[in-house]
Amino acid sequence: MVKKMRRWILGADRDHAKDNFLWNMIGSVLYAAATILLVRLTRGAAGTGAGADFNIAFKTGQILLTVGYFEIRPFQVTDVNNEYSFQDYLSLRVLTCAAMAALGFLYPAVSGEEGERFALFALLCLYKLMDGAADVFEGEFQKNGRMDLAGKSVAFRTVFSVAAYGIALYLTRDVILSVCVMVAAAAAGVLLFDVTLIGCFARLALSFDGQRLKRLVRSTIFLFIGSILCLYIFNASNYAVDAVYQGADAASADIRYVYACIFMPTSVINLASGFVFKPVLTTMAAHYVEGRLKAFGSLVGKLLLGVAALTALALAGGALLGIPVLSLIYGYDLNGYLPELLVLILGGGFNAAGIILYYAMTVMRRQKGILASYVLVSLATLLVSGWSVRSYGLMGAAVSYCGVMALQTAVFGAAAFAGWRQAAKEKERGADG
Repeated sequence: MVKKMRRWILGADRDHAKDNFLWNMIGSVLYAAATILLVRLTRGAAGTGAGADFNIAFKTGQILLTVGYFEIRPFQVTDVNNEYSFQDYLSLRVLTCAAMAALGFLYPAVSGEEGERFALFALLCLYKLMDGAADVFEGEFQKNGRMDLAGKSVAFRTVFSVAAYGIALYLTRDVILSVCVMVAAAAAGVLLFDVTLIGCFARLALSFDGQRLKRLVRSTIFLFIGSILCLYIFNASNYAVDAVYQGADAASADIRYVYACIFMPTSVINLASGFVFKPVLTTMAAHYVEGRLKAFGSLVGKLLLGVAALTALALAGGALLGIPVLSLIYGYDLNGYLPELLVLILGGGFNAAGIILYYAMTVMRRQKGILASYVLVSLATLLVSGWSVRSYGLMGAAVSYCGVMALQTAVFGAAAFAGWRQAAKEKERGADG
């Protein structure tokens, strides 16, 4: 039975380039849409306040997921020389996910959450932990040229868990119980798909080799710290809005919910660009490792031009259809918030460009440069995010987000170019020698 299912999912032995693009797109779209649907379902069943609480708890779980990820996957999929085995990556992921689970209960306790809100934060952290568990398997699929399997994994797990939540919520009207059902469904998805397929590519085993794990941690620690700062930068405006408008009155809940609605499109450009750049990460790494620096730089440049085009398209679409579509999706009248929406979309474009440059620096193994860049941008974010919201409301939040994303792109661009120039000079010296 298991062998038949494996053969069916793996498909015929052929060039999977088209499948890689298609399933990466499907999985990414479903993953992004899940957040919208979950918030909408929660608001419909339990009210606007519950929807806003779910949104901020979900984002917190996403932030804690950086501990589970430990930013291993970018390093894993670009490890074209097989410096580390799948068993090494899996072993480290077990440890990081255990740390994430502990933080999922510690964070809401320290931050003063109580009752159902405490349970919501903790349970949604466990739900996101399943993404962390699946990610190391998906990374191995991608490394072996099967990005389509990674996309199928995301799609299957997302549909299965969101459907379970929706059904449970419809039957019980109990958000906490329904989230418990969703966590169980996500765990089942990892077992049924990822664990079942990994044997086709690597041996499923743990290898807690202390020396190798230490070296792997040293290789990824700067990326991990940077990923935490990255999520802080990305979500700082959300948390500033939540802090400034954290009131029990309906008006405060409405403002928080509005920002959650208009903030959603910031991920669309990054999502769309990811359809293209994620499948070519291994190619990007091969260009660099094999010394094809012009091809490497050309590929990065093409990806950045693609992001610029997608951003222009998104701005045009947002201006024409953004408010009516978002109002329909979220079931809330968002008229009057078009300027904020367009500023946020522009910021999303800068964010997507910055991520491409981040991956370029990861391929070049410029971990310290990545961390230094994130520290600089984080300091700027800390200075402007809260003040902007207190002074200018939601427009202040939108402008602060766009501004720090533009700064992040500029800093990463300068650092990536400096790394590329240094690699080119080293190659010239090697040729002369």
